[in-house]
Amino acid sequence: MTEETKPVSEVAQLMQRIELEHQAARQALTGLALGISKHEFITARMQRNAERLLKLIQEGKHQEVEAIMNHPNWDEKGAEDTV
Repeated sequence: MTEETKPVSEVAQLMQRIELEHQAARQALTGLALGISKHEFITARMQRNAERLLKLIQEGKHQEVEAIMNHPNWDEKGAEDTV
């Protein structure tokens, strides 16, 4: 018999299935953690940009705020990279 046609015990099949499920769970958690950290990074960047815009508004620099928000890369890069 070859390896492919060799009968495999139920215990061996169960052990393989558990290992595959464990790997899938690990990958899911890693991917989820990565997504959360990326979300937190984006949120922090948005918060910094909002604080910067509010500071400019308080300083009376309304034209600068408008220029930042109208910049073509505003959505992609945020306020930090537009001025």
